[in-house]
Amino acid sequence: METMTPAQAREMLLACADKIIRNEPYLTRVDSAIGDGDHGIGMMNGMMAARACLKTSTEECDVYALYAKMGSAMEKAMGGASGMIFSSLFTGNAAEHEPAERITPADLAELMAAGLKTIQKIGHAQLGDKTMVDALQPAVEAMKAHSGASFEEMLAAAAAAAAQGVENTKKYVAKFGRSKSLGERAVGHPDAGAVSTWLIFQQMHDYMAGTVSPDPDLKALRATEEPQATEDAAGGKKKIINAPQDVVKEECEGFLAAFGGNFEAVPGVNGLVKKDIPAGKTALVIGGGSGHEPMFGFFLGENLADAAASGNVFASPDPTTIERTAEAAERGAGVLFVYGNYAGDNLNFDRAAERLAARGIQSKTVRVWDDVASAPRERITDRRGIAGDVFVLKIAGAACACLDLEEAFRVASKARDNTYSVGIGLAGATIPGQREPIFRLPPDQMEYGLGIHGEPGIQRVGMKTADEIVTDLLEVLIKDSGIRAGDTVCTYVNGLGSTTLMELMIMNRKLALLLQEKGIRVHNMDVNSLVTTMEMAGASITLMKIDGELQKYYDMPCSSPYYKKD
Repeated sequence: METMTPAQAREMLLACADKIIRNEPYLTRVDSAIGDGDHGIGMMNGMMAARACLKTSTEECDVYALYAKMGSAMEKAMGGASGMIFSSLFTGNAAEHEPAERITPADLAELMAAGLKTIQKIGHAQLGDKTMVDALQPAVEAMKAHSGASFEEMLAAAAAAAAQGVENTKKYVAKFGRSKSLGERAVGHPDAGAVSTWLIFQQMHDYMAGTVSPDPDLKALRATEEPQATEDAAGGKKKIINAPQDVVKEECEGFLAAFGGNFEAVPGVNGLVKKDIPAGKTALVIGGGSGHEPMFGFFLGENLADAAASGNVFASPDPTTIERTAEAAERGAGVLFVYGNYAGDNLNFDRAAERLAARGIQSKTVRVWDDVASAPRERITDRRGIAGDVFVLKIAGAACACLDLEEAFRVASKARDNTYSVGIGLAGATIPGQREPIFRLPPDQMEYGLGIHGEPGIQRVGMKTADEIVTDLLEVLIKDSGIRAGDTVCTYVNGLGSTTLMELMIMNRKLALLLQEKGIRVHNMDVNSLVTTMEMAGASITLMKIDGELQKYYDMPCSSPYYKKD
């Protein structure tokens, strides 16, 4: 085939969507090995939205418009880093082209090259970083090298190059995404985004050549995994849900049914906003993936957040959701964004902030990076946000209630820079719609230094007693933070979802004894499960070093349905 019409492009893109949807279980399993297990679901959601869009575009006469529509639908449905990145693969520079009733292989190669350029601009990944770029860049280079040939020949070369790129990712240590904190533990596993990229190019070639490539073998993949016995080895947790794709929307509806007197939905997106926000107040807008309840969506209230943007489970909200949620809360004094430091959140909140700035709405951002296990102190901006979100949001909420944007930003940043957390996991979480937990653990082992998205920790260690766990975690926190005798701290023991209050209180007992022995003053201790990972078993300890200024804002009363201080 020498040229491609809109009808052919539509059919080919629909085939790509079907390929990804069909292989969601495989992509989920690949991502579960070193990530949070949500890549397959995110890609499926994006492709289902793209499929719905393409199905209604039968009259579209512009090939480039079809690609742009597919990318836009994917970004809105997916959120997270993958939403922005994979949508860019299809949109490329389509908006810059004149309408085209036919395109050539060279045109498609140029469109994919533009997509690669955009992806690298927003994500900064290069070859060898263990991302989808390791499959996409070789595929694009192959397309350019064969752009004078037919679509069949060009895409055959691209698919082969992408497949080799997937193999190459097995050799790399991850530099981006959830797995970047795993170090050598990520070696031997392919990158899920690279696998999705390969499947897309494989399907494009199959369409053009009239061939049918076999789907990757899920059973064979499982056979390569290390056997791991757990109490729930027969499958994942049962969940009281309807359709998995509706859980975020329906939990917001349930929240408003109970607490709608004070809060309301942001029209058209998964956002919640307070009904009563005074004019001239600095708006505090928070957000992140769902699955961490009551963080983030249910942390709205007096001297807390004014609005929250929610993404899919473990995936950042998309830029449109963030933008509209911020607009709903803004009262003329600007917006302070506070959220956990993850690639998807950073990309999507930054894009929303750019859109707001273009319309004259000022914003500032505080990214929470309290997880001391996820990166060394010299790379502190690479650290993840975990349970320290609670303290930073508490301080930010109080500051936004009485300070202008610049001062609220300064105080919230100060709280962030004095907050330190580290945690352990005992059992993996199961994403709604999945039959298996993201990871499994033998009964005598636990994960050390894990995040809040179900991803494995930086190290697997032997199971220990509560006193031993707390002693080890506190030692790590003290060493990293420099907190010493005479300093004053607030502490928080956080459960990850299924850990009982009994266990958390036993941990807190030892924490109090150790801090007393070390001469560290405790201003306030909190024990709860406020930053969860679905039903994951595990806990974390957070210390926030405070001075008079931070204590003032910490002590300000606050109230929300699930968190309050008198």
